[in-house]
Amino acid sequence: MHTTLRKIGNSKGIIIPAHIIEALHIDNDVDMFIENGALVLKPTQQPRQGWFENYDANKDDEPLAEMTDLESEQEDWEW
Repeated sequence: MHTTLRKIGNSKGIIIPAHIIEALHIDNDVDMFIENGALVLKPTQQPRQGWFENYDANKDDEPLAEMTDLESEQEDWEW
């Protein structure tokens, strides 16, 4: 696909067609870098994205129930 640079203030830009944005799953933010002499645009990956997709709250009723106190951990404490 061929496109033309357009003046935007003191910079230049391009219009990215909707079908390319959809194909790349770009929402708002993109990472832009140069790789092997080419400009590359990638959707920004959010850190820890999808961590809780398979989270089951029913398994967290008592998350600390399996922990046990060791006598050696209690020796230095005064209650």
